[in-house]
Amino acid sequence: MPVQPLLQHPLAALRSQLGLTAAKYLDRLDDSHHALGYGRMAKRREKVSRWESGINAPDEPARYAMAHLHGIPPAAVTELGWPNFLLLAFPGDRPVLDSPWSPAGTVEAVAAIARGGSMDRRGFLISSGAALSGIAANWSNAVTALPLPLDAPGRRLDPDVMTRLEQRMDDLRHLDDVLSGSELLPAATEEYRLLNRLASRATCDSRVSRRLFSNLAEAARVCGFLHFDAGQHAQAQRFYITSLRASASAGDPEVGANTLNFMAIQTYTKGNPQDAVNLVRTAQDRVTGSTTPRVRALLHARAGRALSKTGDRKGCAREFDAARDAFAKGTHDDDPPWAYSVTEGEIEMLAGSSALDLGDPRRALHSFTTAQQAEYSAAGHVRDGLLYLTRTARAHLELGDIDAACATAAEALQQNSSVNSARPSDALSDLRDQLAPHRDVRAVREFLKMSA
Repeated sequence: MPVQPLLQHPLAALRSQLGLTAAKYLDRLDDSHHALGYGRMAKRREKVSRWESGINAPDEPARYAMAHLHGIPPAAVTELGWPNFLLLAFPGDRPVLDSPWSPAGTVEAVAAIARGGSMDRRGFLISSGAALSGIAANWSNAVTALPLPLDAPGRRLDPDVMTRLEQRMDDLRHLDDVLSGSELLPAATEEYRLLNRLASRATCDSRVSRRLFSNLAEAARVCGFLHFDAGQHAQAQRFYITSLRASASAGDPEVGANTLNFMAIQTYTKGNPQDAVNLVRTAQDRVTGSTTPRVRALLHARAGRALSKTGDRKGCAREFDAARDAFAKGTHDDDPPWAYSVTEGEIEMLAGSSALDLGDPRRALHSFTTAQQAEYSAAGHVRDGLLYLTRTARAHLELGDIDAACATAAEALQQNSSVNSARPSDALSDLRDQLAPHRDVRAVREFLKMSA
């Protein structure tokens, strides 16, 4: 299959999707500009490239002309701002963003993603800001509805088959802990497509329907994470939003809360950290009174991590204290199957990463050490283990212990050779850049040579 373009700006991706050169796009935009009564535009050849590179931004009339050209509501121009309002123009994203929050709408969105064919846009997400918060709010409102039976002209789906499908999903979750994203993504995608076919063609009662949509939500969430791990952020977010829709159709707020947890990771990594905080808050508001301590611990820890990205030290500390308190209450018979990944080590690793971002490497190293003492197993969570090794190395470096930083970095480099994952590789590249100014130290020179 040909490699699809990974475009950095919404306007560049939109032009590519429409098959328009910069000159042809300006011709169409000029006509729209004139139709709105703004007169003719100056059509300099470099105008579009300057917009897409961020050197300049279009003036207000040009933005309204773009909205008019692409069928975007004028209010979105000011509500979402430049260039975010252009995210509403991608036809391939419409089923995911605009389908009703109902079982029928879920089936439509799920099928659209299963068909594939949309280009990925590495540089931006398909929704952000107020629009993203609106999606989370729609989920919170829709998830209260009771699941409906499915009545399609296909085979009847019985509880025994559904149990086998759930076991396959549990296997996929655990494989995600130990295999690289590139190894697992084909299998995860096929599982998602199988569940899509069942959701669109099967007949079942409301109890099995709930289980089917809940399983579909988890499959979409796993696919979303694997695309995120590969740096394919637009496709990851499509899967995440579809997962929210499926969890709403299942009437399963917990699986949706877990999806919001993963959406927050992507959002504070690639988007606005405050948007990530808002996503976790929506999850907390929806499930805190009804879920188990283990799930509450997860959401508190994720909220703390998101708050660290905003610079909120006190809020971050409160959330991690709450996470530790909730985790100390132990497991529960009603813990969802995916809650096995919530461990003391994971909470402390997140706390350490947060302290590192807040400029406190000593506290970060203490949390990383606590996590290791809690038997956090990098072998059981390969990608995460690598990320935390690089962050431990960074903490040593910021504390001035260059030898320890290099020793930890070398360990991470050795483990990374068997993992094909963008995030650990990017983290190691950043760490290499941070060590480079210290190349007069022998350990640094050896690491730089090893990692060249």
